[in-house]
Amino acid sequence: MTLIFVDPRSEKVLWEKNLHDKKKDQQTDSLTMPPALVNGKAFVGTTRREVFCMDAANGKVLWSVNVGAPILFQPAVVKGRVYVSTNNGGMLCLETGDAKDDGWLIWGANAGHNVTVK
Repeated sequence: MTLIFVDPRSEKVLWEKNLHDKKKDQQTDSLTMPPALVNGKAFVGTTRREVFCMDAANGKVLWSVNVGAPILFQPAVVKGRVYVSTNNGGMLCLETGDAKDDGWLIWGANAGHNVTVK
């Protein structure tokens, strides 16, 4: 599975990252959900049961975790926590270790959907 990061203004590919080695895994590519972009990081869930935290500038995987069930929607990232939902109806909360990981408050759409409700 290859994740490709593109600059939306220039449409230039900034980086590409293979998250799984097809030869090693002997399986077809899995699907990735849209990333949540917060604090210079990309948080990505996959149908192969994994959540990746990547440096948005270069694609380096900072950490990953297998959550035991396929993830079918993009993560939400709030106050140092990543929330993911799974295809079996589960909801998981992962501590990122960085309280600045905050700002992708709801699922879906794009960064413009994150508003403060007063």
